[in-house]
Amino acid sequence: MLAKLPIPLQKKLTRTVSQCSIAWHLIEPNDRIMVAFSGGKDSILLIHLLDSIRRIVPFHFDIGVFHLNQSAPEFPAKDVLKRIASEGFEVWSEDLDTRKILADKVPPGDSPCGLCSRLRRGIIYTQAQKNGYNKIALGHHRDDAIETLIMNLLFNGQLKSMPAILTADNGVSVVIRPMLYVPESLLIEASGYLDIPITEQTFCTRGHSGERYQTKQLLAELEAKNPNAKGSIMRALHNVIPSHLLDETIMRKPRE
Repeated sequence: MLAKLPIPLQKKLTRTVSQCSIAWHLIEPNDRIMVAFSGGKDSILLIHLLDSIRRIVPFHFDIGVFHLNQSAPEFPAKDVLKRIASEGFEVWSEDLDTRKILADKVPPGDSPCGLCSRLRRGIIYTQAQKNGYNKIALGHHRDDAIETLIMNLLFNGQLKSMPAILTADNGVSVVIRPMLYVPESLLIEASGYLDIPITEQTFCTRGHSGERYQTKQLLAELEAKNPNAKGSIMRALHNVIPSHLLDETIMRKPRE
């Protein structure tokens, strides 16, 4: 396996991922699940935990691993992919010169994030269909969902976050996030027991100027004052009261 976790930590992570899967029907008999592998701790642990669940559930499902290399052709994740393949997973990759495409398509001063995201999604969806995988697993965790909610509130004027399951833009593939209930702190702890190196790409150059970094800082300040802040925000995503919002598509308009 890709990690040698202490038994209590292994059980806690497996149980949390299983709870999310059962609640949203993420993993079902005869699924072919393609993990979108970045090389970072989250996607490595996602493969490990899906494999752990596969070993205990009373039905069969397949796990494949696809890596979209947006960095140099000899990016070290390719060596990591060989190790993953040696564990019995179907593994393949594709190179994309994202930097050149963005330089050609995005005017100076504009954010490249939208185009970069669309390029990445399009290739991932295509690879899943081409190789016969009906579901695409992403390594997003609880903190990613919370940060996305706050970012949409502060920067986009939308009340939305990351769903555990959705149909992809192509109308065919199903995207799942099995680790969506897992706090990042647990994944950071687990990463210390990985039996495989972390080689996450550092393609994005927005760094500390990006909205996600600003949101992380804000949440860190909130959590310093209220250690339960993130847990409370996550509970709010499970406790929506539409009648106390202002979206006219889900509630009756006020009288004229």
